[in-house]
Amino acid sequence: MSERARSFESVAAEYERHRPEYPEEALRWAAERLGLEPGARVLDVGAGTGKLARGLVALGFEVVAVEPGAPMLDQLKTAVPEAEAIQAPAESIPLSGESVDAAYAGQAFHWFDRERALPELHRVIRPAGGLVLLWNWWDERDPLQRELGSVVGYVSNRPYVEENLPGAPWFSELGRRVVDSAEDSGPEAVVSHLATTSMFLTMEAGERERRLAEVRAVASRYGDRFVVPRQTFVFAFERLS
Repeated sequence: MSERARSFESVAAEYERHRPEYPEEALRWAAERLGLEPGARVLDVGAGTGKLARGLVALGFEVVAVEPGAPMLDQLKTAVPEAEAIQAPAESIPLSGESVDAAYAGQAFHWFDRERALPELHRVIRPAGGLVLLWNWWDERDPLQRELGSVVGYVSNRPYVEENLPGAPWFSELGRRVVDSAEDSGPEAVVSHLATTSMFLTMEAGERERRLAEVRAVASRYGDRFVVPRQTFVFAFERLS
């Protein structure tokens, strides 16, 4: 796994504190597409600090959380004690074959080695099961986030690359949806959130401080408190036999 992919481990506590969770509407939509009922055993792969796992637990699922980084997994164990926590990468999942009803990956699939991870996910998911991918992303319809785009370098409101989504012979897409949500925020919250992104974590220290100061200055023009809208991209895939 690349240095950028593992960079979050250095700020695990801050990641847990400042990163958003996933809208219940998005999780329920995906569960309905896959026909999952409370009590289903689901895998959260690349689970991080448990942002997705806690939402899955709240839906009544039995959750197995797999995460390669020990600092992130420590945060998850505290935040979501109901989940079974296992330290492992998506490319080598220590579960028996066909042992989960579905697998979920939140803010993680783009870090996986697809050539190794997709057959591994297919292996652990039961026949008639499925895979769900989610990304929380910013909303460029919001003036603040549109302005910040030129500062932090994000130029697209799509967090995935179409041709890199799962496909045959492992999975087939069942549907996709974008769920809108919003949260109360402020300049320091925006700075703290961006400071936990891989782009800033792997930046040279001086450049990071300069760019975050610019983020703070831009966000401060919108007041001490403001609402930040967000878009969550969610995809459901069925397991191919």
